Amino acid sequence: MMRFARIRIFVTVAALVAAIGAPAVFAEQPATVAANPSTVPAPAPSAAPAGGAPPAAAPELAQTAPGALAIPVLTRKPPPDGGKADPAELEMGKQAAAQIEKETKVLDNPAAVEKINKIIARLTPHTERPAMQYQVKLVADPGINAFSLPGGFIYVTKGLMDAVESEDELAAVIGHEMAHVCLKHGIELAKREAKMNNKMAIAVLAAVLAGNRVDPGSMIMLGSLVKAGLLSGYSQTDETQADENSVVYLQRAGYHPVAMLTVIQGLARMELTRPEVDLGIFRTHPYPVQRASVVRQELDQLGLDTNPRVVLNTLRTKAEAAQANGRAIGRVSLDEYVIFEPAVESGGLSPQQRAEKIAADLDRVLQANLAMYDVRAVAGPGGATVMVRNEPLITVLPGDAEFQKITAEDLAQKAAEQIKLALWQETVRREY
Repeated sequence: MMRFARIRIFVTVAALVAAIGAPAVFAEQPATVAANPSTVPAPAPSAAPAGGAPPAAAPELAQTAPGALAIPVLTRKPPPDGGKADPAELEMGKQAAAQIEKETKVLDNPAAVEKINKIIARLTPHTERPAMQYQVKLVADPGINAFSLPGGFIYVTKGLMDAVESEDELAAVIGHEMAHVCLKHGIELAKREAKMNNKMAIAVLAAVLAGNRVDPGSMIMLGSLVKAGLLSGYSQTDETQADENSVVYLQRAGYHPVAMLTVIQGLARMELTRPEVDLGIFRTHPYPVQRASVVRQELDQLGLDTNPRVVLNTLRTKAEAAQANGRAIGRVSLDEYVIFEPAVESGGLSPQQRAEKIAADLDRVLQANLAMYDVRAVAGPGGATVMVRNEPLITVLPGDAEFQKITAEDLAQKAAEQIKLALWQETVRREY
């Protein structure tokens, strides 16, 4: 859900787009990106996804047996040529890119570009345009976002690379931008802007889309139309279609689609907590609350887990050896909260080994979407226990309590409260 601890949003690029976010940390902290575009050759078109024929862009669900997961399909089949960019589309993107790069610093970081290109290569065969080639650039903006141009140009901000919490979240954002390209939303933006300008703009755009040659000055004007369209922003329908298609791409490519929800939730939180932020010329991702609702509904229809912890780097458990009062003990932490410190051996396990077991069990129940109401402390003969969903998580022995100079029941209660506090903080960070 993108790192909200630092920025916890999926925001604008001071000159790039405003998009999605929340607590974020990359499994491997990414570098930055290359000044020269890195082109991802489209994989050879694979079998077209089975789907209906109407030109509706949003995905639909395949019929499945009761109890089975729905298999997402795309409602647009790939065209015979695989959907590669036509000359007019590519030229419009090039012209817009040239204008944008006059105002935005492009960074040189091949490692980050390669990371994004690998995601694109994995997603591309599952899109409506499997023959499309993409060019990626990283820009030096601390805002958290990405945007795309006709022809397969994708820009990613350094802020986004620093903010996403997993490869799944980055793939969700990239998939969203690829969907805009696949559905030719950028060209629709240019058409809208041409209508708002003058008859000449309409005529030039029509000529280019028909494959006719126009003078260089007219092509520059078309680049301006694309750029102006980004400034005005996509329609809610376009954004919803891109979100829905990204969910399909993620599911079919083996990423966890809940990442699409976590990044949108981050944007929603940003809108409520940072209304003063100027989204600038690249404000292309409005309507986060409505978008989150649509994506959640799509995940539910697919029968997918909506537990955000599967793609977020929050609520991390840690077990370690510690020293207290000249004695070796164990320590279990959940994020910044110390949950419990085993002080005596039990069942052949040292205090540190007890801590390691508790941390592993806690991590397991967290990934199963542990909630505050699932945690409670109960007293028993010779000690006390922290229970989660009616299973024992932490057994507080008399020796643990004696070392802490507190009753076993109170020590168990304290551990339960620390777990609940960490869960509450996570809830506060991601709700909107």
